[in-house]
Amino acid sequence: MKKNYALLVTFLLAALIFQSCSKDSEYEEVETSPVSVDLTKVPYQKLSDYHFFTGPMKDQKPAMDVVPFEPASSLFADYAHKKRFVWMPKGTKATYVSDDNIFNFPVGSALIKTFYYNNVQPGNVTKIIETRLLVRKSTGWKAFSYIWNNEQTEATLETTDNGVFVPVTWVENGVTKSINYKTPSQTECLTCHKINPTHTAGGEITIPIGVKPQNLNTMYNYSGTSKNQISMWKTAGYLGDDVPATIHSTVNWEDTSKSLELRARSYIDINCAHCHREGGHCDYVAMRFNFSNTDLSTFGVCMTPLFAIDNGPFVINGGDANRSEMVIRVSSTEGAVMMPIIGRSIAHDEGVQLIKDWINSLPANCH
Repeated sequence: MKKNYALLVTFLLAALIFQSCSKDSEYEEVETSPVSVDLTKVPYQKLSDYHFFTGPMKDQKPAMDVVPFEPASSLFADYAHKKRFVWMPKGTKATYVSDDNIFNFPVGSALIKTFYYNNVQPGNVTKIIETRLLVRKSTGWKAFSYIWNNEQTEATLETTDNGVFVPVTWVENGVTKSINYKTPSQTECLTCHKINPTHTAGGEITIPIGVKPQNLNTMYNYSGTSKNQISMWKTAGYLGDDVPATIHSTVNWEDTSKSLELRARSYIDINCAHCHREGGHCDYVAMRFNFSNTDLSTFGVCMTPLFAIDNGPFVINGGDANRSEMVIRVSSTEGAVMMPIIGRSIAHDEGVQLIKDWINSLPANCH
């Protein structure tokens, strides 16, 4: 009996010890995000200092609480591919403003965008060129660019404020292309990322471009699971219930199951509207290229250009793409003619064709 009692006591003690160890183990295994965005020290000299990624940084595997995203349509940048991520401080959320305005992000938020090419020659390798950051400080958004080394192990802060040129030769859809890729200077960053909402001297502020509800109300593949991006941001704790259930949304311009008009206007919105909108860099001209503008006359159809160019009597010449100012500008690589004025050195052939197809589908009633 004493022997059985002793065995019972030993068993109970072992169970208590095991339970205690299990609790300690569970406590110790609680993960915390490694991300470091100390606003008193940002910008860091090295991209790795932020700890946005886990494993080899070139793999772009997001660390805990770093959420990948992708707008429905992407801004053309000389055929560069992009990977985008968002991070917000623990316990903070972005708030809804409107379908076609960026979310109001909390102080400390970071938006990360990496530019890279596949099939880079020689060797058909992937080459990352730069990673751009937008960090929300108490004084507003600040833009920083990090240039990757040839070993693809680190990216360092661009401090010259001039940008750098990186030669790239790659294969795109079976065609070999070569460019002298230009990373933007600080001034060039602000040209696209500025808005003057009050239309006053000194009223310009820096803002992101693509993180609008209209651009994120799409599905994204999260490690094999497809989920609506706005729903995912809510799951991550980055959005609350103030985002409406119905959003007037852009589409992927490459999705031929969507209408030609929706595809073209989505493409024009992401490539042109950040300048051609109220308070934008090109506010002084009459066109308003934002997706929410359904008035085609102010969108440029049959509108006389402010600055006349050869063979372009209207911004959008319904039924006659080749005699439309828009087509001439997006097809050009001449500095005095091309649009957008920065961010590309070659024409986006597929995007140009989309715009042509849409303009040619419009009624030919411009006189």
